[in-house]
Amino acid sequence: MAWNETSIPDLTGKVVLVTGGNSGIGFETVKQLVLHGAKVYIGARSESRAKQAISDILSENPSVPKELLEWLPLDLSSLSDVIKAANLLSTTEKRLDVLINNAGISSDDYVTTKEGLEQALGVNHLGHFTLTVKLLPLLQATADQPGSDVRVVTVSSLAEKFSPNSNNFASVKDLSDPGATNPNDYTSRKAVFRRYGTSKLANILFTKELQTRLTQQNSTIIALTLDPGPVATDGGMGVFPGLLKPILKLVMKSPAKGALTQLFCATAPDVAKEADRYKGQFLNGPGKITQGSERSRNKELAQSLWKISEQVLEGVET
Repeated sequence: MAWNETSIPDLTGKVVLVTGGNSGIGFETVKQLVLHGAKVYIGARSESRAKQAISDILSENPSVPKELLEWLPLDLSSLSDVIKAANLLSTTEKRLDVLINNAGISSDDYVTTKEGLEQALGVNHLGHFTLTVKLLPLLQATADQPGSDVRVVTVSSLAEKFSPNSNNFASVKDLSDPGATNPNDYTSRKAVFRRYGTSKLANILFTKELQTRLTQQNSTIIALTLDPGPVATDGGMGVFPGLLKPILKLVMKSPAKGALTQLFCATAPDVAKEADRYKGQFLNGPGKITQGSERSRNKELAQSLWKISEQVLEGVET
């Protein structure tokens, strides 16, 4: 039988953070996690939207204890805010079993974050890079406990193939101007896909370098990344023209179906049982490992991205 929500094991006692858990596949992920006993934090900028998501889940599922759902204030477009969120969770909880870097954006316009980074790269990669790095002590403390199964799951996309070959993540400038556009072409459809693709490539490279570093430190934490497939969500639809969106929604996956791959990555016992097979891998379906583009497997590119990401973070902290 194909892996689905009924395959999720009992998660009682586990603590999970899902960024962007108030809508789309993030919302469906949160719902399934709490239905299987996990305590889940919804990392979101909007308190009203996060609390509405919590209310919706509780009203649809009266058996779910309300203490299993919490809002974590989190604005991924501001790295100083991300640091505050990580610190808050680290002082609130004694464990974190799974971090799901789910939130993702795409914009028709060229927009920058508070740090001056291109928005898609700033939110989709740098925000999650910062969050993960700052939560690693809590994740590792959990991993050090007997019987633990700690994972970092980052949502990418096969759209990573749209990233232009000209961007080698050689300097911080490649994060503020990822080589995907020029001042006369910021809003073309090609530029939108390239910006989004660059951020998704960064998600894969980040995951692979994270796993390399964890393994070198003899950590048992498993890092995975994934493509959820064509899903009718606001984040994924952002790259398409407005007139095309209603038509595409008719043929795309529902958010509930789209959430299955990240739920597999976050919860499937097979991942822990076959850790060496899954560590640092890119999945495009439950249990389905895919290669991704040649650039997504470039170790030097992954190391370079990590280095300049650290430089940005150091600049925020000083």
